Amino acid sequence: MAAELLTILLGFQPDAPELQQRREYDKAAREFVLHISNISNNHYLKGAGAAEDVLNVLDPTANSIAYAVTLRVRIASAIDRKNHEQLRPGNSLWNKLVLFLESFDPVQMRYAGSEWRKLIEYIEQIARAMGTPALAIAPIRSAMIRLDPTTGTFTSVHLRFIQLCMETRSYAAAVPILDDYIHSLPSAIPPAARDNLEYSVACADTATSGEFIHTKSGHSEKVALVDVIEYYVLGAMAYLGVRQFKHAHELLEHVLIIPAAGVANGLMLEAYKKWVLVSCLVNKSYNSIPRTANGQAVKQIRAAAKAYEALADAFSQLNNLPKLRAQVAAGTDIWIEDGNAGLVDELVEHQHRSYVSRLSRTFSAIPVSNIASNVGSSVDELTTFLEALIRDGFLNARLERNDKPEVGAVLRFYLDPTQGPLAKTEKQQQQALFEQTERTNTLAGQVKDADYRLSISKEYVEYVKRQAKKASGQGGNAADPMDAPWDDAEIEEDIMGDLR
Repeated sequence: MAAELLTILLGFQPDAPELQQRREYDKAAREFVLHISNISNNHYLKGAGAAEDVLNVLDPTANSIAYAVTLRVRIASAIDRKNHEQLRPGNSLWNKLVLFLESFDPVQMRYAGSEWRKLIEYIEQIARAMGTPALAIAPIRSAMIRLDPTTGTFTSVHLRFIQLCMETRSYAAAVPILDDYIHSLPSAIPPAARDNLEYSVACADTATSGEFIHTKSGHSEKVALVDVIEYYVLGAMAYLGVRQFKHAHELLEHVLIIPAAGVANGLMLEAYKKWVLVSCLVNKSYNSIPRTANGQAVKQIRAAAKAYEALADAFSQLNNLPKLRAQVAAGTDIWIEDGNAGLVDELVEHQHRSYVSRLSRTFSAIPVSNIASNVGSSVDELTTFLEALIRDGFLNARLERNDKPEVGAVLRFYLDPTQGPLAKTEKQQQQALFEQTERTNTLAGQVKDADYRLSISKEYVEYVKRQAKKASGQGGNAADPMDAPWDDAEIEEDIMGDLR
C-alpha cells in the first residue's frame, strides 16, 4: 500500500502541461485535496522512518499539499503516542516541519489552508512543550510570509504569532509582520457570479490574499473584533520594546477608532493609557484624539485615565521639569500596576532630551554645569546622559572637555545639518525618499483592492439598489455606484457581524 499511496500523493504535479491553465489547476487542486483527505490515517503511518518513507520521497516544495497532509498525520500520531523524541527540536519530525514551513509552495497552500494552520499550531505546541517557545517564532513568521508576502489579511495566526513574540520578549522578531498593513479580514467566499472568471480562482497570479484567505479556506479560525484589537495592542507593545514609538502610536490609534458600539473594553482602556503617553513622545501632546474615534467609548476610558492625562499636561509644560517629576512620583503605584512604569520613565527622559535639544536654538555652546543646575542633576550624571544622546543619534552635538575646572565640559552644537553625527548625504536622503514612495505605492494598491472587494459585497450592492430606487422615484438619474457616498446610507445589516 505504501507504493500505491505514493503514486496517489504524486498524482498532483503543478508543473504538468495540462495544469498550466489557471482554471484547470484550480479544479485539479481541489479534487486532489478532497481525495487525499479521505485516505485513512493508517496508510500515512505505514513505512514511517524507513528508507521508503513517503516523506523522504515527497518534495515539500513541489508536492506541498501531499507533504502537508502526511506530515500533519505523522505529528498527530506522535503526539497521541507521546513519542516526544521525534518531535524534539533537532530531531526528525521537527526538522521536517521547519523545512516545510520555510519552503512550501504558497500557491498549493491556498488550497490546503487547514493543513497550513494545523502545522503552525503544532510547531507552537511542540516548542512550548519542550520549554523553548521562542524556537517556533521564525518558522511561523516564514510560513506567514510565504503564504501572503504582504501578511495583510488578518488571521488567527497573526494573533498567535504576536502573543508568542510578547511572551518570549522577542519584540524585534515581530517587527517584519507588524510593519505590514492589515488591509483585509477573512471574508465570505467570493460571489458565485465570479466563479467563471479566470482571475477569480485562488491560484490566479493576480489574486491578493484577501481573495484566497476567507472564512472557509481553513487558513484562520473565526476572527472576532476583540482579536484584532488585541493584535494591535500587543503589536504596539512590541514596537515600544524596540523603541519605535511612531509605529506604536499608529497601532494604538487603530484600537481607538475600531467600531465599538459605544462601549469601551479593557483593551481599549489599555490602549488609551499608552496612547496618551506615546502621543507625548511622538507629538509632544495628547489632545488630538482621532476624529473617527467612538465618542461615547472615548468618554468612558478617559474617565478611567485621569492620572495619565494629568501627567501629559505636566509634560506639555516644556520648561517645568520639577512639575513633571512631581506628577510622576505621585502616580508611581498607578504606573507600576498598569505596567507602564518604563514608558513613564521614557517620558521623563524624553523631556530632558527635548530640553537639551531646545538649547541649540539659543546657544551654539553651553557649559554642562549650567544645564545640570537647570535639570536638577549632577554634572557627572548629565555628562553621561549627553554622551548617550550623542551616541544614540538624538543630539547633533559634541562634548568638549578642557583643563579649566571653573568651566568644565562644554556642549557644542552643530548648527549646519550637513555636519556632525546626524549629518546625511544626499544619497541617503534620496534613499529614504525612495523607500517612503515604495511604502505609499504599496498601501495605495491595497486600498484599491479593498475598494473593489467592497464594491461587490452584498451590503454595498443593496445600498446601490436603494440609491437607484430613490433616484428613480425623484425623477433623477442614479449616480455612478463607485461615486456614491455612504454618509446617508441606512445600513440594514451589520457589516461587522461576522466578526463577533
